[in-house]
Amino acid sequence: MLRLLGPVELISDQRSLDLGGPRQRVVLTMLALRANRVVPVDQLIDAVWNSSPPSTARGQIQICISALRKVFGDAGAPDAIRTRPPGYILEIAESELDILQFGALVSRARQESDSGRLEEAAATLSEALGLWRGSALSGISSEVVQRAALPLDDQRLAAVEERIRLDLALGKHEELCGELRTLLDDNPLRERLHGFLMLALYRAGRQADALEVGRAARAVLIEEIGIEPGQELQDLERAILNRDPSLNAPAAPKKKTASGPAAQHAPAAEAPMTIPRQLPASITDFTGRDELISVLRAGLESDPSQTRYAVPIMAISGKGGVGKSSVAVRVAHEVADRFPDGHLYADLRTHSGDETTARLLARFLRSLGVPGTAVPSDLEERVELYRSRVSGKRLLLVLDDVTSEAQVLPLLPGSASCAVITTSRVRLSGLPGAQWFDVDVFDVDQSTELLARIIGHERVATEPEASVELIRFCGGLPLALRIAGARLASRPHLRIDGLVRRLRDEARRLDEFEHHGLGLRTNIGLTYKALDQDAQRLFQLFSLIRAPEFPSWTAAALLDIDIFDAEDILESLVDAQLVDTVEYADTTTTRYRFHDLIQIYASEKLAESTTAEERTEALARLLGAWLALAEEAHRREYGGDFTILHGDAPRWPDATWAKVGITSNPIDWLDSERRSLVAAVRQAAQAGLDELCWDLALTSVTLFESKGYFDDWMECAQIAMTAAERADNRTGIAAMRYSLGTLHMFQTRLGEAARYFREALDGFREEGDEHGQALVLRNDAHVDGLRGNVQLMLDKYAEALVTMRKAGDRIGEAHILRSLAKHHLEEGSTATARELLDEAVRISRETKCLRVEAQVEHRVAELYVATGQIDQARRSLHRVLQIVRDTGDRIGETYALYSLGVVRHKEGRLDNAETTLVHALDLARKVGERLIEAKALYALGQIDLARSGGGGAGTTHLERARLLFEELGSALWQAKTLLALSEAAEDGQQALTAVGRAAELLAPLESKESAQLLAEIEIARSALESTVQVGGYLETGS
Repeated sequence: MLRLLGPVELISDQRSLDLGGPRQRVVLTMLALRANRVVPVDQLIDAVWNSSPPSTARGQIQICISALRKVFGDAGAPDAIRTRPPGYILEIAESELDILQFGALVSRARQESDSGRLEEAAATLSEALGLWRGSALSGISSEVVQRAALPLDDQRLAAVEERIRLDLALGKHEELCGELRTLLDDNPLRERLHGFLMLALYRAGRQADALEVGRAARAVLIEEIGIEPGQELQDLERAILNRDPSLNAPAAPKKKTASGPAAQHAPAAEAPMTIPRQLPASITDFTGRDELISVLRAGLESDPSQTRYAVPIMAISGKGGVGKSSVAVRVAHEVADRFPDGHLYADLRTHSGDETTARLLARFLRSLGVPGTAVPSDLEERVELYRSRVSGKRLLLVLDDVTSEAQVLPLLPGSASCAVITTSRVRLSGLPGAQWFDVDVFDVDQSTELLARIIGHERVATEPEASVELIRFCGGLPLALRIAGARLASRPHLRIDGLVRRLRDEARRLDEFEHHGLGLRTNIGLTYKALDQDAQRLFQLFSLIRAPEFPSWTAAALLDIDIFDAEDILESLVDAQLVDTVEYADTTTTRYRFHDLIQIYASEKLAESTTAEERTEALARLLGAWLALAEEAHRREYGGDFTILHGDAPRWPDATWAKVGITSNPIDWLDSERRSLVAAVRQAAQAGLDELCWDLALTSVTLFESKGYFDDWMECAQIAMTAAERADNRTGIAAMRYSLGTLHMFQTRLGEAARYFREALDGFREEGDEHGQALVLRNDAHVDGLRGNVQLMLDKYAEALVTMRKAGDRIGEAHILRSLAKHHLEEGSTATARELLDEAVRISRETKCLRVEAQVEHRVAELYVATGQIDQARRSLHRVLQIVRDTGDRIGETYALYSLGVVRHKEGRLDNAETTLVHALDLARKVGERLIEAKALYALGQIDLARSGGGGAGTTHLERARLLFEELGSALWQAKTLLALSEAAEDGQQALTAVGRAAELLAPLESKESAQLLAEIEIARSALESTVQVGGYLETGS
């Protein structure tokens, strides 16, 4: 049982559960006040922190929700709080929440009273009031919650007054005198209570006391608020003085109270109210929004007597041109019959200057039947009369294009029987109790349907490709679609493709979205002009960003100011619906984006107000910040500035605070910025910032390599290469040749890799860059090893190792030691391999570089396999898998899975081995790791052979592996695969051909491993040659 009518508490098994700290209690109270309805996260934030939330507010709300879910779980309702965009919902039965119980009982009492069952009604109200344990929501220190408590306390007092009215009708006047005096001590300004006490005293035969209460009421009202008692109290006083018979206690309960002064507890009857019908016409081609309309209808059609304690406000927000007004008018028409007392409408954007709120109230009052001569001149008096006029009525108010809370607040009815719909471009967080609904742009299907309804389905179907492109240019913005559609509809001869060709020119695109008074530039400009100077400046500068979305710190870099000040300005753009937020389920970071058409407008404004030099300076700050953060991510991943080259491009120095998000997982951070980094490289090249361009491209390789983003790697390297060549940036050219060579090495395109490495080495030598030379030699040596050029490999590793140590590149040193260990393993020198690996392990642990630790540990596993320690090898590979998965190293994961599959095969666990190798194969194909793809196919073929004992099995996997090894240029692995294929061959001549080709491939190779394999092949060839072929089949000669 959740109780709000008093101190907030949750009761389970007759004990009060611990609801946690103040924030959790505020969040729970907000959810309970709107039980079974969605409460947006923004409203929870406002309630917890008022107007000053921290940047981590959303995360802290999530923590509160998690803790509250645990509390409800302890109470046996683990699913009570559910996530429902844009916030959360508390799903709770009426019997489990006291405010719902209270509302239901009050409604039931009203029905009982209307049917003449006064005693039942009074008892029901007593039951309802018994739920109260003090002031509503006591103990909750939140301004928002405290405001919400006021109407609840008013509801309580209204129920008390209704119960007293019933008791008076039942002749219980003598029992009420004491209670009424106590109530008046706490509520001296309630005229109705004064009237009840006067009537109770009079009926008890105490006329003088009753008149004294009337005089006391007059005195307190004049002293406290400077007004005389209302007409009804004055009429009652006069009737008591004259002993009016209508005041006598009724002989028996009646369904309706008798007329006369005794009926003073209810307002005097009004003249019939004029019923206004002011809704604009709904558009005939209204499209989509079905889910939103359904939710809005549910909020507007709910029974106010059962579920509402304040006037419901459906607040619709969205950027200009997104169709807010269309939605509001549409839903208003759909629920119109639920509001028989009328529909008021006002476009508040037109109500500025002379057309004040006071004038609008006067118009509303006249629409409601108040004669013009009776409309008060004072604004507050107009508000009071307006609220009195609509009190208890079922009236719908639509306020379109609101610009501020100040416009709305005086127009809000005070009665929960009414309802309000507002639309605004800015989220008006100051509207109390409003439910917020954001209207987003259309998706492709909705856009297509709207266009087809305007120009005809046949016309769209005739030019499908042009229609798709037109819809893309409109960006899902209904106003843009309507303007384009109207142009086409008014010119049946104009082809869709003709309009599309005009829209392809970004410089004139906004010009094309103009038609007979409708214009996007004007529409966006209305919002832009309402911004302050700082917000306009940031809006303009954001147009420089060509990434699909961006983090908040970009605002600080562009403006060159403190992050917190920048975020405040950014949020004002979000509030104005000029910048959109992007939420991702797998991260707590909020990112932002521009609508394409709004970005074009921002670019126009930036060009009008800045010089080209100023724009380049701002862009350089932004790109310098991305470079500084990418560098930090590389340092976190590798333990320092190891295995990387940097140029002299300026970094934005104030990016330090943004590095916090990189600490836990650098690769995840880089991955979140992947598209931004690629866009940054592209922009740097376009702006002629060649030094920034190549440095960004090379630093981003940390991400591209670990995740297998080879297409992004290629694009960035080629763009930066072109930029460096254009600027004759010799270091940049060499660095990009090194990067391209490394990419080709990862893709096992060994010839291209070797060529790029030769050119890069020459370039670094010309520049005197020894560290660059060492990095190239390290990778070039690896290529030589793959191609079987063992001595060249060893010479290059030796030269690179000396330079790495000289440059202090410890990770580069560990890489080389690991590679040399592999060579010695293949040569059978396990002792030397172990020494080299011990040193590499020490370096990886001292630098705390998990990626290299995993790579070295992988080599240690290979050492265990070579020495027959299979159990240790398996444990090492499990450790490797844990590291690469924790760090997001997908390339490393493919290698580890392949090796684990091989180890499981050696253990005789063929099914487990096959499962692991299939996983390795799938992942290798996803990330483009072709060498592991080929090796996994080879290993699967070996499993097939093991299961069948040879004779035609495994050829599918093995043949695919052979073709891939041939493409990759790996002679050693081609030979291994050919030997395996000879074992599987059913035809003796095929087997001989396979081993013969294998021997040819191995002949030029220099390694001990290749020599051992060649010896095995010669033995196999001798055995095959000694067979006798009979009828096309092989039989062993006797």
